[in-house]
Amino acid sequence: MKPTGRALGGEARIVTRAPLEGGYSSPEIERIELDVAGRSVTVVRKNADSAEIAAMRAIAVVPGVERPRLLAAGGNWLVMPFLDATPLTFGDPVPADVWESLARVHAHWLRNRPRGLPVVDARWWAHLCDYTLIAVRGGIARTGEEPYVEAEARLLEWRTDERIKAALAVLPRTLTHSDPHLGNVLVDDAGAVLIDWGSSRIAPAGVDLAVLSAQGNAVPTPYEELFAQLTGGADRLRAIEEPWADVHVNVQYLTFAADHLGAERVAAMVTTAAEALHRLGAALR
Repeated sequence: MKPTGRALGGEARIVTRAPLEGGYSSPEIERIELDVAGRSVTVVRKNADSAEIAAMRAIAVVPGVERPRLLAAGGNWLVMPFLDATPLTFGDPVPADVWESLARVHAHWLRNRPRGLPVVDARWWAHLCDYTLIAVRGGIARTGEEPYVEAEARLLEWRTDERIKAALAVLPRTLTHSDPHLGNVLVDDAGAVLIDWGSSRIAPAGVDLAVLSAQGNAVPTPYEELFAQLTGGADRLRAIEEPWADVHVNVQYLTFAADHLGAERVAAMVTTAAEALHRLGAALR
């Protein structure tokens, strides 16, 4: 724990350690009680891949973003302060400090690429469609229901769709969380923080905004104002970004729907993606 101790200002000694309980935690995430030069400090140690570690390091250099805070990292692990916090649930409004943090991250890394993170481009999109097809074909094998068959046909078309390729060729990218569902927003006495950056990518900012919007949180004016202020009014090409993001997000979460939510939800998401793709085509003309 020497790197953690240095970050906390003293020699760190482990007092207790145990799997973190609650929420989506797993045995790969530990809650560790430390003695740091006589002070009691609680941290979380998490097994992490190189992309998540790269994302946390990229967040650490964004001015004005204090949480989540990376204390130390190694080849396949990271340590962060423990948050005694409660996650949001569907229907809860996203607190202003989460929107502010996203605006700062999106603005700071706009048109820049932190090392070690996957880039959402045409090849990545085809890979996403192929990955989603596995779950959809599993639904066909289990049920034979038509919505799964229709989803398979659409994904095979969309994986090489020229409208997606054209959008990704012109949209500016930034560091994105890419999975900001409300369970990843924790609220404590100090405010709210967006955690679990393990799905981070270099992508158009709209992917984060679309996920939050789909959970009932329209993008607030203060986010747009702060993003504009920090970037000098940079154009995200919103007319293209918004329908692209709606397509992307529905395909991204179609895997979960196919595995857990059933044919009706799969059909609704395919319809939403198809309508967004039509809007995207119109925006690209």
